[in-house]
Amino acid sequence: MSRYLLITAIMGVGLLSGCGSTPVNLYDDTTMKKHEYNGIKAYKKGDFKQAFMYLKDPAALGYKSAQYTLSFMFLKGQYLTQSTNMGMGWLGVAKEAGVESWQAQYNTFYNAATSAQQQQIDETVALYISQYGSKAQKMTCRRSTTTRRTFGEIKIDCNKHEGTVTKYDVQTKE
Repeated sequence: MSRYLLITAIMGVGLLSGCGSTPVNLYDDTTMKKHEYNGIKAYKKGDFKQAFMYLKDPAALGYKSAQYTLSFMFLKGQYLTQSTNMGMGWLGVAKEAGVESWQAQYNTFYNAATSAQQQQIDETVALYISQYGSKAQKMTCRRSTTTRRTFGEIKIDCNKHEGTVTKYDVQTKE
């Protein structure tokens, strides 16, 4: 019986890892906030590899400033292969935070795209919201009441809710 359970567990892990997602129960919110902060700090210094290493987990778990920064790494091709579609996907999910300037940037880039590009962006944003969005990751994000600023914006505080979420891997290639 225990051998059967072990085989079933191994197969289940294999299936989950095969689709690039992992169930995570109550990840450490403080650690993710530190990673987000350190990633943005590395980004500002131009250390894009280090920035990506810090930002990928918080971005995947719904932290909006990490998602916003990651969007520009894709849009500009900083450490990552340049991808307008993936950059817009991350910017589209980051704008759930309600920051007006993020929405304005998204709108400017979106309006400059062709109809075919806009359709692809819409599909990517919908996918990213379903995987990395606030609701999917059980997050509440709001503007901070502190005077600290991050990436030239009012700091966005994100906090997780109780329960299990699915952490999807951050894809780096289309």
